Amino acid sequence: MRRRPNCNQQSGLTGRVLAGIRWALLLSILPGCENFGPVSPPPEPAPPPRSPAADDLLLAGTVGAAAVVAGVDVQPLRGFGLVVGLNGRGGSDCPSVIREYLVELMTKDLSPQGIRGRKAQPSPGELIDSLDTAVVEVVGLVAPGARKGARFDVEVRALPGTSTQSLEGGLLLPTPMRYFNVAASGKGLVEGSVLAEASGPVFVAPRVDVLNRTPDDESGPAMTAADSGVVPYPVARDRNDSLRQGLVLGGGRALDERPIKLMLLRPNYQLAQRIERRINESFGHRPRTAEATSAGYIELHTPPLFTRQPERFRQVVGQLYLDNRPAIVEAKLGELLRHAVASGTDLERIAATWEGIGRGVIPSLQPFYAHPDPALSFYAARSGLRLGDLTAVPVLGGVAAAGSRELRILAIEALGSCDSRQAALHLAPVLGDPDPGVRIAAYEAILPHNHPGIRSVTFRHILDQGQINFILDVVDSGGPPLIYARRTRLPRLVVFNPQMPITPPVFYAHPDESLTIYTVDGADDVRVFAKQRARMSEEMVLPPRVVDLITTLAELPERDDAGRLPGLGFPYSRVVEVLAALSQDQCLPAEVVLEDVGPLRPLVPELAPERPIAEPTEGGA
Repeated sequence: MRRRPNCNQQSGLTGRVLAGIRWALLLSILPGCENFGPVSPPPEPAPPPRSPAADDLLLAGTVGAAAVVAGVDVQPLRGFGLVVGLNGRGGSDCPSVIREYLVELMTKDLSPQGIRGRKAQPSPGELIDSLDTAVVEVVGLVAPGARKGARFDVEVRALPGTSTQSLEGGLLLPTPMRYFNVAASGKGLVEGSVLAEASGPVFVAPRVDVLNRTPDDESGPAMTAADSGVVPYPVARDRNDSLRQGLVLGGGRALDERPIKLMLLRPNYQLAQRIERRINESFGHRPRTAEATSAGYIELHTPPLFTRQPERFRQVVGQLYLDNRPAIVEAKLGELLRHAVASGTDLERIAATWEGIGRGVIPSLQPFYAHPDPALSFYAARSGLRLGDLTAVPVLGGVAAAGSRELRILAIEALGSCDSRQAALHLAPVLGDPDPGVRIAAYEAILPHNHPGIRSVTFRHILDQGQINFILDVVDSGGPPLIYARRTRLPRLVVFNPQMPITPPVFYAHPDESLTIYTVDGADDVRVFAKQRARMSEEMVLPPRVVDLITTLAELPERDDAGRLPGLGFPYSRVVEVLAALSQDQCLPAEVVLEDVGPLRPLVPELAPERPIAEPTEGGA
């Protein structure tokens, strides 16, 4: 709950293998390999102690006075899978139980056709034994209320004690994920219902210390625009450990819905049915949002409108008035309006109650749009906008442009969730704000609006062109140069300023000698070449612009009709690492800022039910 502020995402191992391999399991370090039992979730927790509704004016007469939300813990999932394309940096060692399990599944699922025209494909054992692959543990968290098909980030880690050196640039093959049972061991590790699947490119932590910087290191409270999905970001004691673990951004997909429950404080079937009807009246009967399953429980299904904000849905449900007769609602609304102007009021809960009342509250909210208290003005306008009042857009635009940082970011988010084109008009100027956190929040908010000021190019993964390596978003805006890298949901690299230059002299050589970038005295260009498996690429000469360098590093190494090599096909994490190193050496006029994932939090599902694998190359994403 928010109280009133003080006015203030290689070669040879793709094709049918990528579509055919299916496997699985549960979380933490590999336990022993004996003593297994059935998988069962923990019992429902008892309702927490509650203060009487009479002591809480905002709770009296609401659903929240009669019931509490249950089953809102994150759901930990785990599986075991194979990362391919590691160019000799993988490992052949694997615990026997996991190896037998993977061999059995791969034997069932691999088709007899070859890979990329080969007449024979590797056997399951050969795949596992290859130094180009690594068996990994795959873990992720699914939020309560997540809808079927919701995407979430997953973490992959090389198995403890194995010889895998690095997962950088690898591709996780389709991996089933199951509920984590802390008591499981032996075959129990790989048994149970499959609740999700995971696959996609692996993003490892870049090497450069400057990448510990996030938009909020120097400028106030944590952003909320970037909080739509996180997993525990790999934190290793040394660089070698960090290379053995990484993320697949948006790589998990829930196979089933995760409904939540309302637990009645005093079980009563008639009351449960009454609450069911009240919720369905507000959020929809088809499909039903609420279903009374017993005298003590009501099952809640997150409506599509709240797919990305299931916690907001729960909040509004809790603030719904059970008695919605007009006279009762009018009296309650009067109390709310009087309460809203009082000092120390919980405006977040009041706003949720306004939204629960519905569009009829808009005329009563509009006078507050111009209230001298910026917090009250904001919450009234945001509630109005969420209920469909477009006259609130300019009010929120004013808050987004100036005021306390916290309210600015909240206003930017509210405008971003609005379908009106007016919202994008107010967001565009904020893209040039001096505050990096505010600019990034504006970018995240305006992105779904397909604004012409953002040009998007999708780079495909070198191992599977059906997978996204990352998306480059070039933002045409004023303000200081800035480079922003996402590390949740879907990999996106954002350059604020299309003409951002590279300033000589430049010399960058990766520690493993796989990439060299340099300039020559007296020349205006930048020169790049790569080395893989002891083979050198041709030298590529490009203009001294950041966008051109990113394109050269990421474009697939497939020659065009003129025989020219357009790019080197490096993974997202390597591109981010190179830009950070050049920024640190002052060869770029911009900081490289990582998305702030904050502490451990549950993953909030993405709006799109599928991780995109075929986006347009230009004009938004």
